[in-house]
Amino acid sequence: MTGTAPRALRGMALIVVSLLGIPSPIWAQAPYQDRGAVAAGLLIRQLDGVKRVLVIGAHPDDEDTSLLATLSRGMGARTAYLSLTRGEGGQNLIGPELGEGLGLVRTGELVAARALDGGEQYFTRAFDFGYSKSAEESFRFWPREAILADVVRRIRIFRPHLIVSVFSGTRRDGHGHHQVAGELANEAFDAAGDPSRFPEQLANGLEPWQPKTLFRRIRGSAEGATAFLETGAFDPLLGRSYFQLAMESRSQHRTQDMGVPQPMGPRRSALLLVYDRLQDPDRGEESLFAGIDTTLLGLADRLPAPLADETRGHLARYRDAILAAAARLEVLRPSRAAPPLTTALRELQATLAVLSAADSQHRELGEELERRASLTQRALLATASIVFDVRAERDVGVPGNVVPVEGYLWNGGGFSAAEAEFRVVAPEGWEARPMPASAGTVTPEGVSALGGGEMRRWRFQVSLPDDAHLSRPYFLEETKEEGIYRWPDAPGLTGLPGNLPQLAGHLDFRLSTPVVDGSGGTVTLQVKRTAEYVGVDKALGEYRNPFLVVPALSVSVEPRSMPWPQGETAPRIVSVRVRSAGEDPANVMVELNAPPGWSVTPPTHVVEGLSRGGEEVVSFAAEPHPGLQPGQYRFQAVARIREGTGVDDPASAPDAEIGGYRESFTVIDYPHIERTLQFAPAEVTVSVFPVKVRTGLRVGYVMGSGDDGSAALRSLGAHVELLDEESVRRGDYQGYDVVVLGVRAYETRPDLVASNELLLDYTRAGGTVVVQYNKYEFPAGGFAPYPVAMRRPHDRVADETAPVTILDERAPLFQEPNRVTSEDFQGWAQERGLYFLSEWDERFTPLLEMADPGESPKRGGLVVAAVGEGVYIYTGLSFFRQFPVGVPGAYRLFANLVSLTGDSWRAYHGARR
Repeated sequence: MTGTAPRALRGMALIVVSLLGIPSPIWAQAPYQDRGAVAAGLLIRQLDGVKRVLVIGAHPDDEDTSLLATLSRGMGARTAYLSLTRGEGGQNLIGPELGEGLGLVRTGELVAARALDGGEQYFTRAFDFGYSKSAEESFRFWPREAILADVVRRIRIFRPHLIVSVFSGTRRDGHGHHQVAGELANEAFDAAGDPSRFPEQLANGLEPWQPKTLFRRIRGSAEGATAFLETGAFDPLLGRSYFQLAMESRSQHRTQDMGVPQPMGPRRSALLLVYDRLQDPDRGEESLFAGIDTTLLGLADRLPAPLADETRGHLARYRDAILAAAARLEVLRPSRAAPPLTTALRELQATLAVLSAADSQHRELGEELERRASLTQRALLATASIVFDVRAERDVGVPGNVVPVEGYLWNGGGFSAAEAEFRVVAPEGWEARPMPASAGTVTPEGVSALGGGEMRRWRFQVSLPDDAHLSRPYFLEETKEEGIYRWPDAPGLTGLPGNLPQLAGHLDFRLSTPVVDGSGGTVTLQVKRTAEYVGVDKALGEYRNPFLVVPALSVSVEPRSMPWPQGETAPRIVSVRVRSAGEDPANVMVELNAPPGWSVTPPTHVVEGLSRGGEEVVSFAAEPHPGLQPGQYRFQAVARIREGTGVDDPASAPDAEIGGYRESFTVIDYPHIERTLQFAPAEVTVSVFPVKVRTGLRVGYVMGSGDDGSAALRSLGAHVELLDEESVRRGDYQGYDVVVLGVRAYETRPDLVASNELLLDYTRAGGTVVVQYNKYEFPAGGFAPYPVAMRRPHDRVADETAPVTILDERAPLFQEPNRVTSEDFQGWAQERGLYFLSEWDERFTPLLEMADPGESPKRGGLVVAAVGEGVYIYTGLSFFRQFPVGVPGAYRLFANLVSLTGDSWRAYHGARR
């Protein structure tokens, strides 16, 4: 692969906004978020006062979105949510991603939620390893001091006045991750202000910071609450309450089945004061910030005289100007607020100049002024109806290729914009060259001023170097250390949701507004905006995608994990898919490198003239040598671009090989989140072990939210067909020996819900049905042939090493076609299972018993019942987590489940009697 991490990280760090200076360029948000009177009003709310609140939880969807929305959108406070994890251990309702891939999706969901409720989003290095029932277990995966250091670092960077912990740090929190989040929030409250804690952070430029108060969010009953925040108030700018906005924010967690209604009416969030360093006896229930100086003037008072006097003068005039802007803002004439905003921005710039000239080291004031200048500038652009946009001609770029970039300045209002200068912002080593203006621009090149309604366009050709850094999420640059990510040495990135943009535009121009009541005049604006690709979908219209840097070739293998029955000698096919993203057609040599003990034929394939967007699938036959021993074997696919014409003989031109591509990239693309990339090695892991499935087995598979069960059964030699909606509604099961329901099928397949009785008829007629884990919809809907129930919260066994007891080894599920013993439960991943049944009709027979440490035994993870001539199985065992990592015992047991017949079960059941 091309590109080196150090240069890439320098390139990304190049785009980090400086915190002190006169005045630093800013990153504007997406164009549609900064336009019009509503955007201006929401921005103006944030210009007065200094209020910062940090909410700390464990996962995506733990946050109190109504609290964030009310504080940010309503009160103008700066808010942030710190999630310990990215939610990698959860389930996925909307797609196949699990583990790191699910973490990428859920990160995007958090960013989408914050875009609505107005908060910022941060993370620690903790990797969500799955459900945990205690803090002690969680700390076995997460080094306590490392995660605490991440929390303290974020507090020292963000400097909150208030911390709101979602959890108490006790067993009342339930999930072990929740307990950890509560514990660390409490500990970090003191540690962040202690210079003896994590001094290496101070050596890297941070300063101790002591929050004033620590609150805990109270869910359910508000008994004992010491503070309340009205979240159901109607906001005329939003046209709804903050709680309603928050429910839209919460509904972004689509992977976790979190869609909720947006009810009208009064609502409030309840908080408990845990620690108070202010000791304010007059604190009232509605006064979260009581006793805290939340003014910019208060920060200026800490400066030495006479610097404080000069700074206070500028800030007093700034405050007068923003109050005037708020008073003058009108829905139909937002431009009336532009003159006082012009004055406000000019006063901030003057203040920053004073601090810079004095070499002031007052970090908090400097950063607040920088942020305030950014917000004021955005509000001014919104009221002046000025739009700045930057567009990349393609949504992806490839190292060594060229991407056209355009910058647009549209003066949609009536003020004068002059002396506009545009340049491309990109990492070190990228080259941007201006192109001649093309026809169609309203304002020709060389005109220095834009009047109302005029637009100017700049065009550049941006050349990516051969070692341009790929858009690989920074926290996946290095292999994680079991339970935590390894962050690169790039302080500007650590804890952010993802990478900073690599391609953007910078615009300098002067805006003149009329002088009204002593405010207005001319001010210089400096704006940066991320370059985006703007496309058109014929059905949906215009859409925007971030610009991503991808390798010239993507190489993937199918399957990625393959069980191989020990003793099987017939070759199997491994498919290698090569996809091109490069501009020029390429001749590509593809090979599949085999581990010792295996042969692969043919040795290579050559794909000629693979063009951009094109793909080719080539097949290799993998065959074991005689006497191959059980174990895991890894095959590596490699693709190389070749120059010249000697492609018919791959060995004829070895010097023409350029690079070697050994991984795939997948664009994770859902409509509610921003696109991102997931990379995976082009490898297939073959697990050799003794396993077999009933000869000639025919399987009908009803896929739910997504799992690898159908592929697993095909690898074992079963004939598998995925059943579509029409087949399920017709109950077209007669051609199958067994029907398998994928995970959460009753939640995601309305066709199955509507025709469930036909599935039971199939069972009564002699068929076998295997139902993998489903949620509460399963017992509540009465879908099982006999009554069953689940507790709330559901029974689960989170410890993947928990002992498993086979209740009757004579049962056919443990005898045919594989002899399953307790050893088959070794090496399981993440958990034993979830959504176990808690009660079941006596016609069901439980076959396994297991429990997490210190808990009572649970038998609802695998139950079987005769139904007419057939047999019905429900299992909460997490096969969907075991198949991707090739756990032999999971395959062997699953093979027995699908091989079970009504005859063998009735014979066993009769013998038991």
